[in-house]
Amino acid sequence: MVDGKVCNAVCDNKSTLKCYICGATSKDFNDINNITRIRIDESNIKLNFGLSILHAWIRFFECLLHLAYKLNVKKWRVLDSKSKEVIKTNKIRIQQEFKSQLGLIVDKPKPGFGSSNDGNTARSFFENSFISSSITRIDEGIIKQFQVVLLVISSGYNINVDKFKIFTLDTAKNFVNKYPWYPMSTAVHKILIHSSEVISSCILPIGQLSEEAQEARNKNFRKYREDFSRKMSRKVTMEDVFNRLLVSSDPYISSMRNLPKKELKTYSKEVLDLLQPPDYNLDTEKNINDSSSDSEYNSSTDSSD
Repeated sequence: MVDGKVCNAVCDNKSTLKCYICGATSKDFNDINNITRIRIDESNIKLNFGLSILHAWIRFFECLLHLAYKLNVKKWRVLDSKSKEVIKTNKIRIQQEFKSQLGLIVDKPKPGFGSSNDGNTARSFFENSFISSSITRIDEGIIKQFQVVLLVISSGYNINVDKFKIFTLDTAKNFVNKYPWYPMSTAVHKILIHSSEVISSCILPIGQLSEEAQEARNKNFRKYREDFSRKMSRKVTMEDVFNRLLVSSDPYISSMRNLPKKELKTYSKEVLDLLQPPDYNLDTEKNINDSSSDSEYNSSTDSSD
């Protein structure tokens, strides 16, 4: 699936602070009662962009991180130099404590890759909710609720949409009650408010529509561009890269590649309650009926003999 920038471009959304689904802006995100009454654009949901699950971990993490920077001033938009200095000091403290306590390099530029805020950093932040809360001074309940939402949508299993919608709305209201002065980011708004509609429109479980596979090929793209492409023009460079990608994704070549072993994930009770349990009863009844019919057939043939 595609990321937020592509969604905005396809939906002709000119601002990153505006939701491409409902059209609300950042100043409206915290008004939960009114935001749930806004008529959403069904065409944008039917395009089925997914929820950009991999980037969602990073955006939720950055939302809480930037909130923590401004806790001492309690202002979203800061203009005076004194408040900016307070935010800068708090940011340095948070970065140093994350480095010393969890070994995480937080919110620092990474040459050639953008920022140090990646998926692994975000997952470590949410997994160590108690330490993260003590460092950022953010309510631990908010961090845990965000983690539950992210684990559910990235699980790859069917989700109980009705329960999940109630949970996401409760999470949004809890966030607004705790920090009414800080509007949630666009990505947080999209998942907490509109995720149930997006999930209902998908044929597959939303966790199977992650952009993780695309992101995993970025390193291949850079290697192919540097070492296996002509540099005469952009057109021939991209042509060579695409041809190399087509070769590497050939079914026969892909079948020769060893798949990485993944550990079986365990989920908390809060996460499991929001997932749709597999329907074993139908399969069990079908097997019982099939076996009983076979036994009846065998007994009839035996009697006839």
